[in-house]
Amino acid sequence: MTVFHQSTRKTITGHAPLRSALRDTQTYSSDLQGDADVRDYRQLPLEVDPPLHHLYRSALAPYFVKPAIEKHAESFRKNSESLLKIYFAAEPKEVVSDLALPLVMHNLGVIYNRPQDVEEWISWGPDVWTAESEKRDGAVLHRYLDSVYEEAVRHETRDIYGEIANLEIAGKRISPLEFRGIVGVLLAGGRDTVVKLLTGIMWHFARTDELMQIRSKEITINSAIQEFLRFLTPLPLMNRTTTPETGASDLPEDRYVGMSFISGNFDQTVFEEPFTLNLNRARNPHLSFGFGPHTCLGNHIAEIEARVFMETLSDSNLNWKIHTEEINFHSTPFEKVPDQFKSLKVVLR
Repeated sequence: MTVFHQSTRKTITGHAPLRSALRDTQTYSSDLQGDADVRDYRQLPLEVDPPLHHLYRSALAPYFVKPAIEKHAESFRKNSESLLKIYFAAEPKEVVSDLALPLVMHNLGVIYNRPQDVEEWISWGPDVWTAESEKRDGAVLHRYLDSVYEEAVRHETRDIYGEIANLEIAGKRISPLEFRGIVGVLLAGGRDTVVKLLTGIMWHFARTDELMQIRSKEITINSAIQEFLRFLTPLPLMNRTTTPETGASDLPEDRYVGMSFISGNFDQTVFEEPFTLNLNRARNPHLSFGFGPHTCLGNHIAEIEARVFMETLSDSNLNWKIHTEEINFHSTPFEKVPDQFKSLKVVLR
């Protein structure tokens, strides 16, 4: 899901300034209403500050710790093998809509124990906010969220929705609005960002022979994943506010401050030759999962999905090349970095 950013009065750039700002929740608050054009509720725990943030995060963390995601690795592998076979059975096809998006949705179906919803999630396309028209609209997602909440409170589900609907925060069962905020993040946080990551992996290996170096162990899969995360920076920027919005009667228009994760990931004082996609990069303290209290809760999902996908590619006999591509790149100084894969089709060599 794309994120609508309010205009900002300033943007924090550079690796060290970003790490400092992302730790400083007093100065740069997450207490804001994002995507106000399509939703009127907070994404949780993303858009609240400590100490409330810690309560939500602590309640949700057990579902996303590494062992909880790792137990699904074999299912991820079966999904990867199946969808790669389908993708390359006929040519050419779109990597985003015919491989990356279905794979991410099938994997989320495994994690959340909602296989019955996978086809619906895929039907939303790359961005649920524009699932029904080119104009941003939250109706599709909200109908879905309301439907699964009703199932959960009637105890008709044995899945993550049923467990979330019965969570207690500060001694109180979560409300329908809180359910929307949590489940909205579960569907959004691991969607377009991981789709972009997997698409970028296919794009890079179509342009280089480095998959052969993965196969020969000259490049480790872990170092490659961290470099793909750094270089692609799936979420380039996120806003904070200098004035917490909850309960405020006077909200200055210039309260938003941008956190430029992409600038931190290409900081030349931290990364040698940052505009080179170096899969053997030894030190890689990228900021693609953020930093500080709001470090991405789903980081293990992204890393394990990508690892299993790359293991599957490495174990296969597949080699491919670009058939057609249409890529939007970031503006200067990041003009070599893909912002959006509008179209990418690859075919076997």
